[in-house]
Amino acid sequence: MNITSLLESMVLYLLFGVIVSYLGGALFKKHERIVSGALAAAALIGSLVAAFELVPFLMAGSSAVVLFGFLPLSADLLGLIIAMTGIALALVVAVYSLSYMDEDTGTNKFFPLLLLLVISVLGLSFTFDLFNLYLFFELLSITSFTLVAFRKDQWDPVEAGIKFLVMSATGSAMILLGVALVYMNFGSLDLKVIYQMIAANPAGGLWLPLSLFTVGFGIKAAIFPLHTWLPDAHAEAPSGISAMLSGIVIEVGLFALLRIMLSMGASLPWGKMFIIFAVLTMTAGNIMALTQKSLKRMLAYSSVAQMGYIVLGLGVGIHYGIAAGTTGGIFHIITHAFMKGLAFLCAGAIIHRIGSGKIEDMHGVAWKMPVTGLAFTIAVLSLAGVPPFSGFMSKLLIYKSGIQAATTVGWAVSLIAIFNSVLSLGYYLPAVGALYSKDTTAASTKAKEVPFMMSSMLVVLALVTIYLGVMPDPVRSWAAQAVSMLQGGF
Repeated sequence: MNITSLLESMVLYLLFGVIVSYLGGALFKKHERIVSGALAAAALIGSLVAAFELVPFLMAGSSAVVLFGFLPLSADLLGLIIAMTGIALALVVAVYSLSYMDEDTGTNKFFPLLLLLVISVLGLSFTFDLFNLYLFFELLSITSFTLVAFRKDQWDPVEAGIKFLVMSATGSAMILLGVALVYMNFGSLDLKVIYQMIAANPAGGLWLPLSLFTVGFGIKAAIFPLHTWLPDAHAEAPSGISAMLSGIVIEVGLFALLRIMLSMGASLPWGKMFIIFAVLTMTAGNIMALTQKSLKRMLAYSSVAQMGYIVLGLGVGIHYGIAAGTTGGIFHIITHAFMKGLAFLCAGAIIHRIGSGKIEDMHGVAWKMPVTGLAFTIAVLSLAGVPPFSGFMSKLLIYKSGIQAATTVGWAVSLIAIFNSVLSLGYYLPAVGALYSKDTTAASTKAKEVPFMMSSMLVVLALVTIYLGVMPDPVRSWAAQAVSMLQGGF
């Protein structure tokens, strides 16, 4: 098989999964959740296998392909890493949701929507045309909004979904205006062509479209102060969707902005801008997380802070030409997907059992839910950058990049990042302490370990988090190679 056929297989598995998952659930109404979820999981497995088969092809370099005879894409290792991360996380969420969604109706729509979200992630990972980028983001926004507001009989999820939709639409309008300005200036929306045109004849007037892209994608990436939709959306969505939003959706927004800046921003100091946004984002996210009483809202603000680390690595790497920074930023996207996905799925498991999302109601829960309690502890220690977990290895590269810059700013941002990691323990450790408290509450007395489908996925993500900390290669080396092969954004 060649690159085109493997990419088409990845997409076809998912498209076929959307159809059969919906129809299977509709035909077997009494078992719609199991049938629909199992078919969706099977489709994700097929797509993930095809993605692994692509790795050796793309280790040699990128390749221009046309899917199904009409959709031009650029297949490269960096895009494949992002796509594989999204597919793998969605597979875990699909299996987890087989039990988690046992009290929900209309699950034959939930799983197809999850697959459509993954399809949009695949499109965003490989597209080099700005208009197609916009279209895939619209698909991502629509599916995300629908999944956030999936429990439509409750007002809070609907309100959170509407807030997300309004903010996302604002970002989309800015992106579309930026696309129009780029076409007006260059007569093309092909980022590869635009990169070559700018390299041959540096053009002025890029600051306005790039500013629009920064704000538009910044909203989708939840960069401070454009993050205001995120806490409500993550807190009120089904926990599997919270894991997807935090683990891959916001990262894809930043990834798209990175592609654009690498292709068009050579004349602007956008690396320095990333550094400034990074420091503000991680500090504000951690401070806001410190005051939260709800476990999922705390994790949501933690996601804002974690985006700061990713942006910092990319900013330092680009501004100072430090490979450890860009590699660390990409590697942190991967590690964050799994450790934050684990944290949200653990939170969902606890809430599923005790019926409350308040940390004060979770005292003593870990003694009755030992697998969930241990998995949550691994997740938050990794998020805080404690060795030997994966978060430490990706953050270490980011700290290292600032020090390697050998400038006052480089040292300062590394120290700020380390301080923020220590600061995050101020809300992670009390949450773990509450779970392992000897005291109990009326809510926590109802706790018991979650079913096998849920607990097994917690174990899988916990093992991945440990493995990427103890043996970060080959994933880290893939990230380094993917970054080294970039020319422009591809």
